[in-house]
This record gives sequence, C-alpha cells and structure tokens, in this order.
Amino acid sequence: MRLNDKLTTKQTAKVAVVCFLGIVMATSPESGFAGLCDRVIALENYNTTGFSPKGAMCEPYVGLVNVQGISCRWEFPFRDAEANRTFNDLWTEVTRCKDGTQKQHGSSVNHPDSYVQKEFITSDRLYRVAQKDKGQINRTLVFLSLELRN
Repeated sequence: MRLNDKLTTKQTAKVAVVCFLGIVMATSPESGFAGLCDRVIALENYNTTGFSPKGAMCEPYVGLVNVQGISCRWEFPFRDAEANRTFNDLWTEVTRCKDGTQKQHGSSVNHPDSYVQKEFITSDRLYRVAQKDKGQINRTLVFLSLELRN
C-alpha cells in the first residue's frame, strides 16, 4: 500500500484500535509496565503465591509494634558491580510502579561495612530498597521489602 492510498473504514478502525491499545499499554503502570514491575508485583503477592522475584529469597516478617512485612534478598560477591545495578534497578522499579513519595533520611546507620537504604511511602505501604556490604561473609546483599501500614 502506498502512502497516498486511502484506507477503508475497516482498516482505519483497525489502525485506530492498535494505536489506542499501544498508548494504553505504554502509559498504564498495571499493563504497560507489567514486565518492568515484576519484582514489585512478586513481592506484593508473596504471601499469596509463595513465589519470590527472580533470583531472590523472600520471607515474611513481623517488625516493631507488630508491623507485618515481606523482605526479599539477593546475594552477590562482596562489592560486586551487579549489586549496585540491582539496587538502582529496584529503586527505579519501585518509584516507577508505585504512586507515593520518597522518605527522606536524616540519621545515619551504625554499620561496620557500607549500607544504603531508600524508602518509598504509599497510602498503605512502605517500600524499602537497601544494599549492605557484609565483609565477614564476603557478600553484598540487596533487599526489597515492604511493610503494610495500619
């Protein structure tokens, strides 16, 4: 078909539907970013499905004041560049896939090796992404966790 050929009504309708679906898929966090939100979705559904995000080990926990949560952990060789990439990718995924605000930290953490943590607050959940270098076990751990807020 040449550019100046006219489309039939049926062809025009098909093109319009395909364009519309493409726009919806590209702009909707629930559908368009589904592949880009896999780890957050797996974390949120862990208690129901028992499935961890790829490469992670997850477990539920009870925190201070009986707060319920789930934490997933990835392990890497000590100070491996892949750990940094995973930390940054997880933070990007949380902020892209959830509607909320970043919590600002004013206090430091007393930790013998390096430690960094970011928190993201939604209306009913607190998401954390953390990276811990553990010299004694020669590993770097990256965590993605959520707490259900009351």
